[in-house]
Amino acid sequence: MNIKKFSLALICAGITAATESPVRADTREDVLSGIQRCGAIRDDRTWLECLYGAHQPMRAQLRLPPAPESQQRLVPLSQPGIAAPELRSSAQQVPRKKAGFFQTLIGNVPPVATSRMASYHYETSGAFVVSLVNGQEWRQANLEGEPASWVKPPSRYLVTITPGVFGNFLMRTDDNPRTYKVQRVR
Repeated sequence: MNIKKFSLALICAGITAATESPVRADTREDVLSGIQRCGAIRDDRTWLECLYGAHQPMRAQLRLPPAPESQQRLVPLSQPGIAAPELRSSAQQVPRKKAGFFQTLIGNVPPVATSRMASYHYETSGAFVVSLVNGQEWRQANLEGEPASWVKPPSRYLVTITPGVFGNFLMRTDDNPRTYKVQRVR
């Protein structure tokens, strides 16, 4: 009788060990690498949001709810010449759920990017081009209304990019309620 109980306990332990996936060191390295790349961000709030996004590989491995896409996009890509960590399973790839028309229309969608400006300049047409600390670059898509007139250093502006209707993107800065239609350059 005791041998049967022992055998049953041993089989249950083996099944449990086989079904549990141990935390892989390479996933931890991916998270730590992402955290290290977030160190380039100067703004404390954006840096903290980046840290939350850097934890996504571990969240996916542990099958936890994903970090918001706005946080994941803040994590800078790895440096050129250094291989970016590859996604190891389809569970790590978080499909981007496109916001519905009415959700976008009423403005109830998460931002695509929230970051400090790294630089801005004006083209000869009068359109602005904004580079963000997270590495993204956005160009003004239409010149309707008054042009942007930023006078402070770029790092003083917190930029939020949100999806608009019909595939457009809208940009605003924290110092002004005006929105500008923009398109992604890189």
